[in-house]
Amino acid sequence: MPKKNEDLILFLIAAALYSFVVFYLPFACPELPHTLSQKIEVVIPGGASALEAAAIFEKGGVADDAQALSHAMAELGIDRAIKPGLYRLFKSTPKGVARQLANAKPEANKITLIPGSGSRALAALFDYEEGGRELFVAAMKDDGNFHSGVREYLPDSADARMIFLLPETYFVAPGKGAAAEFIKRASALWLERVGSELPKNSRKEVVLQSGILASLVEGEAKAADERPLLAGIFLSRMQKKMRLQSCASVVYAWGERGVKKRNLSYGDLKIDSPYNTYRNEGLPPSPICVPSAQSWLAALHPRKSDFLFFFAGRDGRHVFSKSYEEHLRKQKELGL
Repeated sequence: MPKKNEDLILFLIAAALYSFVVFYLPFACPELPHTLSQKIEVVIPGGASALEAAAIFEKGGVADDAQALSHAMAELGIDRAIKPGLYRLFKSTPKGVARQLANAKPEANKITLIPGSGSRALAALFDYEEGGRELFVAAMKDDGNFHSGVREYLPDSADARMIFLLPETYFVAPGKGAAAEFIKRASALWLERVGSELPKNSRKEVVLQSGILASLVEGEAKAADERPLLAGIFLSRMQKKMRLQSCASVVYAWGERGVKKRNLSYGDLKIDSPYNTYRNEGLPPSPICVPSAQSWLAALHPRKSDFLFFFAGRDGRHVFSKSYEEHLRKQKELGL
């Protein structure tokens, strides 16, 4: 065979192998190692359906047909198991992308919102990323970041909006959109677990007052079964024109001045602050912390009683009294 023909055959074989590795394998066998092609990064937000995720993958250049990808995901049984996060995938056929997704482990940030957190602690959840705190503060000011069913209740104060974020652990995709995604998901969960308990046609001002009350209950309560009773006592005191005298509100007032207080003295109760419910009548002007679902439900469904006073015992539970004299006597008996 002439040498020219041999060279041509070798060239054609090499070209065929190159085309097979570079163009065919990424589509037909996405699970094989890829040394000549590059992975594409795509971020899937929390709560995205299979079709929505497929559309995002199509837009990102991973797949060419979102509808076909959605069907392929359903065939593999992963259409309801797509997790939020950052995916790195090779471009492939719909079935090829679906096979990659079946084994993919997306990168996601774990954010745990703890009941009783204040606005500063809430923003600090995003300190893991440079500028994350500022992005969160800005995101809280944007009504569009909250679930549509929550927006009608949002107060003007961005800090006060924290009551519409339900404490829970969330996994959100990394990046500048993390704060907005967290707010959307946390407010959606609030609407599901708390908002559904609101009376029909609840006014914005009334919902805010319930949220402020829930934050006081959260600040005071240690035992879950006491929350409705505490909410009822606060409401009874307001009806009788009595000051609420919530120690949690005083702790918050000192915290606003950068002073952390664990145990309060009688002198601490004299702090001049609109949040000091020992000096001011009614509820504080805004929430003092993020209430749990239990505290919210306690505020919405308070337990009526004849109690008007309470104090925390050494075991963390509260001791309740119907009169101030009884209150003082029980404190003396317990050496408090």
